[in-house]
Amino acid sequence: MEKYHRKIFHAASSKFGIRSEGTQITHFSEHSLVGSFEREGAKYFLRVTNNSHKQFEKIIGEVQWINFLNDKGLRISRPVHSADGNLAEQLIVDDNCFTVVCFEEALGRPVREGDQNETLFKRMGMFMGKMHSITKQYIHEDPITRRPDWSVETEKVLGIDLPTSEKDIIRRYVALLEYLSKLPYSVDSYGLIHADFHYGNFYIDGDSICLFDFDACRYSWFIDDIAVALFHASPFESLSSYTDIFLPSFMQGYSAENNLEEVWLKEIPYFIKLREIGRYIKLFNACGGKIEELHLWGREFMKDRKESIMQSFPVV
Repeated sequence: MEKYHRKIFHAASSKFGIRSEGTQITHFSEHSLVGSFEREGAKYFLRVTNNSHKQFEKIIGEVQWINFLNDKGLRISRPVHSADGNLAEQLIVDDNCFTVVCFEEALGRPVREGDQNETLFKRMGMFMGKMHSITKQYIHEDPITRRPDWSVETEKVLGIDLPTSEKDIIRRYVALLEYLSKLPYSVDSYGLIHADFHYGNFYIDGDSICLFDFDACRYSWFIDDIAVALFHASPFESLSSYTDIFLPSFMQGYSAENNLEEVWLKEIPYFIKLREIGRYIKLFNACGGKIEELHLWGREFMKDRKESIMQSFPVV
């Protein structure tokens, strides 16, 4: 497998005028590879995505939005042009199609445990509020490269074939989707969101933060983005109690940059369940129900998760 990864990176590196010997693979999964390299004293990251996970056109839509946000002053890991002047390149390796993009290293440093306090929560809220406010001006007219709506991901989750033991989970997921699909749309409540806003996807940069990894970005309600941030910031076992710690500071920062009607806050539990149940279904399917075979994070997430979903599921 390592030899195949190197083969892919050799082809990807050439698209950006890089010697593949100088790249270091930092992450890989079933659908993507990420590697780092240095050039003229600066660090960059190459991301190679299998087209079975995300089509070339949709990745173009991702980097176009990132460039728009950058041009409006947000601190985001900026995409780099290829040797041919493109923001994304296609390549074929052993009959498999991939899309390659390159990003500058994010400014700042990773989040440490001691950073996780009201000051950081407020900064997170300010960043997201500014991102949502700026996004209201964004018009993506090309339907081919336009990022997907939230329902595309849920349709993929519903397409996962789970055993009958999980039928109650599926019923709740379907009921939840029916509820969410009836929520109103407006430019002030719905638009492009990052959809994976957590400590692992931004660096602290002075008094601000620098965001990266827009792979999951999609059109959804802004409150969805807020709910995801709360979900990932909270310890697994104490989401309810942590909400009172995280949300006031986060929303104080958010409201300073963007106006979102307070009525939307009551939808947070539903969007948290959207992320929670979707993650449960994917992890259950990935391990065939054998939770003990998951990686550490997956085992911790899945511990008593089914019971938690069944007991705390919002009434719809």
